[in-house]
Amino acid sequence: MRTRARGMGLMRIPRSQRVLAPAGHAWLFDLLFARPPTVTWAAAGTLPAGFERAEQFAVLPAGGGRSFMVSLASRRAASSALTSYNALRSGRRWLARRLLGAGLCTGLAQPLLRDRIDIGIASGASQGELADDFLWGHLRQVFGGGRLVVAFGGGSGPYRKPVLQVFSTGGTPLGYVKVGWNQWTREAVSREAAALRACAIRPMRVGVPRLLDDSRWRGLDLLVTAPLPQGIRRVGIGAPLPGAELLREISGLSAAHAGELSASPWWLGIRSRIQTGVTDPVTRSALSVATDRIERAHGGVPLEFGTWHGDLVPWNLARLGDRLYAWDWESSTPDAPLGFDAVHFHFQVAFVARRYPVERAVALAAAAARPALEALGIPRHVHDLIAALHLIELSVRHEEARRSSGDIDDRFCPAVVRVLERLPALPSGPADRDTARRAA
Repeated sequence: MRTRARGMGLMRIPRSQRVLAPAGHAWLFDLLFARPPTVTWAAAGTLPAGFERAEQFAVLPAGGGRSFMVSLASRRAASSALTSYNALRSGRRWLARRLLGAGLCTGLAQPLLRDRIDIGIASGASQGELADDFLWGHLRQVFGGGRLVVAFGGGSGPYRKPVLQVFSTGGTPLGYVKVGWNQWTREAVSREAAALRACAIRPMRVGVPRLLDDSRWRGLDLLVTAPLPQGIRRVGIGAPLPGAELLREISGLSAAHAGELSASPWWLGIRSRIQTGVTDPVTRSALSVATDRIERAHGGVPLEFGTWHGDLVPWNLARLGDRLYAWDWESSTPDAPLGFDAVHFHFQVAFVARRYPVERAVALAAAAARPALEALGIPRHVHDLIAALHLIELSVRHEEARRSSGDIDDRFCPAVVRVLERLPALPSGPADRDTARRAA
């Protein structure tokens, strides 16, 4: 992954005194706390003259070159940021967070935290100025007042965005905040808000986070959701795909309809998105050739369409008793071909969790999804077509996010171009079918 750093260019610190934070999280602090002349940030102890420290964050490693920022304003809240929902994490990460959380709660860990960031507010700034320029002022209104303690991260790659965890000073989880900062992430938080509203107006087998707020602050789009229930337990990457009844339930969040592929809103939308959202000429050419070939060969094939979750994967799922919970609906859209969630589940487990190359993950997902597609009533001769359409959707999604952030998932692209050139033929050999059965 390549990550673009924005540095600290908005800060008024003499060059000789600047201590730059690592690029992996500098852009996050710029985005949230560079609001001159009222709010700024700097490495601990280097705030410019005229600014007073309002808060301090510890920067903790989060794996994969990423960082996790934890406010040190409250021991109990800092500990809670590490240990809340720890049951969703695997054994090694669970243990590390448990130990560090205990250290933060007792105060023993704080002296060992070398990488710290100070948030500064201008001396003499009015309450009105702070309410406008300091994100915490806006969030206090959302959460009903009182002191808030926040931890956050931002991910990496083309889909990166800040995700904040909000706690009371006593360590009670209050909610999550996703921040849309470019075109793709703004559209993502809008899609998630729409999906959560659709889930809220009907009884659902699957549990979802409650939408608390959907607002804008200083050019950033904010999606605020309630915390998940305490006691939920992780779903491992070897867990089976949710059953056809649940996939049908998700599909029914919008009016289900059937029709020929080439006349469907989804297909017309994909053709338009390739022309407007894919700027890389090699990828755009591969997508255009693949869609032309598919339309000629399969444009008249009747398909079912409805809502898909968009990222239904084990790490976005958890259980509380017999009930399954799902979050991260930011890629959910209506009018998608039925079966996308099944293919996506198996592709992401193969590509993201098991680190298979794209071509292998595509073939494996096509084979592994067949039982679910049959359970959904999708004819066998359409299964490979559904897998091909799903890959086109993922490719366009990647390019749209890449266009907004300037970043690329270098495991996915340009390797996916070679697979696109072979569409719509997606052979699944016996070895892949055997692997798929073992993975399922």
